Amino acid sequence: MSRDEDPLPPSFTSMEFPAADGNGSVLSTHDPVSEIKELYHNIESHVDKLRENKPPEQLETVVDETTIPRDLRQDVLSLYPLSVGVIEAFSADLLIREIVDTKHQDSNQANSFFEEELSASRSVKMLLYAGIVNEGLHGELQRVINKRNHYVHQHNESLSIADYDSFVADAKRCVRSTKKLAIKLDGEDYRDW
Repeated sequence: MSRDEDPLPPSFTSMEFPAADGNGSVLSTHDPVSEIKELYHNIESHVDKLRENKPPEQLETVVDETTIPRDLRQDVLSLYPLSVGVIEAFSADLLIREIVDTKHQDSNQANSFFEEELSASRSVKMLLYAGIVNEGLHGELQRVINKRNHYVHQHNESLSIADYDSFVADAKRCVRSTKKLAIKLDGEDYRDW
């Protein structure tokens, strides 16, 4: 089937690559929301392992039982920026579709404004004010943005977990809120999870 016969939902992306043998091409589709879900599962697994470990009786360094291990830190520092990037992209697409006059939707100025000039926080605020999302989803999206800012701006400090349950709940919010935003963009749920 060609792309015209089976179009991808707006929340999915695709890239076409020449085939290795030089005959034709390969279409690669990508679902960033599923990638966010996979990062969340990695984080959940890391936290489960941390919960099983008992803290050492005597600490030899300033690192304690709540300091985030390197692999978990990498997943956290991938999850939140990816989630906010998806929030920005999906918000821009929704705002252009819902509030920009159809004759200007494909203009470079409209795309530049919504995709580059608006911060993630302002984009989700505009979604709320335009009635595209409700206060609950707006709050979830804003918490993801705030958490991303918190983690990204702690690059010189050790990241630590004060409460495992809250830490995992915050990470899960990335999955839940981006999926809800994808459903708004797509008009239906294309993910069977």
